[in-house]
Amino acid sequence: MNQRSSRLNARTRRRISNLPVHAVLMLLLLLSLLPVAMLFIQSGKTAEQFDANPWGLALPYNFGNFAQIAPGVTGYLMNTLTVCIAAISIALTIASFSAYVFARFAFPGKELLYYAVISLMMVPFVLSLVPQYILIRRLGLLDTLWALIFPYAAGGAVFGVFLLRPFIASLPEDLFEAARMDGANELQTFFRIALPLCAPIIVTLSILLLLGQWNDVIWPSVAVLDEQYYTVSIGIWSLTRGYTQQTEWGLVFAAFTITSLPILILFIVARRFFIQGLSSGAIKL
Repeated sequence: MNQRSSRLNARTRRRISNLPVHAVLMLLLLLSLLPVAMLFIQSGKTAEQFDANPWGLALPYNFGNFAQIAPGVTGYLMNTLTVCIAAISIALTIASFSAYVFARFAFPGKELLYYAVISLMMVPFVLSLVPQYILIRRLGLLDTLWALIFPYAAGGAVFGVFLLRPFIASLPEDLFEAARMDGANELQTFFRIALPLCAPIIVTLSILLLLGQWNDVIWPSVAVLDEQYYTVSIGIWSLTRGYTQQTEWGLVFAAFTITSLPILILFIVARRFFIQGLSSGAIKL
């Protein structure tokens, strides 16, 4: 009985000692959720409610903002999904093959070539903006979705090689040797061993690339001037300008809420792989 009570007392003391840590974590959690709550609150306001109470909850909540803005946002969502799916697919294909070669093969100049590829990440985007624009214009791709897909795929492939190579290099060599002894060639070992084991880091890489492409404003505003090819990042603002001369902030926030749902749903579905990829120790040089 004394041992049980002493264990209970020790557990109680530990809980009390952890209260400051839990309080700080709860505060950080609330601060993280505050922008999401504010986004939903602002989405249901009319122009008059926003002017009268720009920060607090205004009743009645105007769900009509979502119905009013949804038809115009659908086209921008489809453009963005098309660009992201195509660019990420190309980037993952190039990055996975390249990372496998850099990780599992030995050839002269391998490290020099690898660091030459990785050095492209060190070039600021603003320095490559004009050359990239000139290249896309000479290829005749301006005002098309390809003007977004190809640059996103190229940048994503470089970042993908940076993430995937150390992960593939850390896989046990015995697995590949056993597959070769069973008669598997390099493509079979790549598709049947390397790719399945890389699933967590590939999902993590896909989500990171998706977030960057989904939120990009600078390049779409430069490469795409035709409204039918607008992405969500620039389409929302052009859409809301057409209602009144005054910015309808309730419609703007409603559009932001609608266009955030695919990202939220994807993260909920893939969160296990995302967290596993982040915690696997693969994100390292």
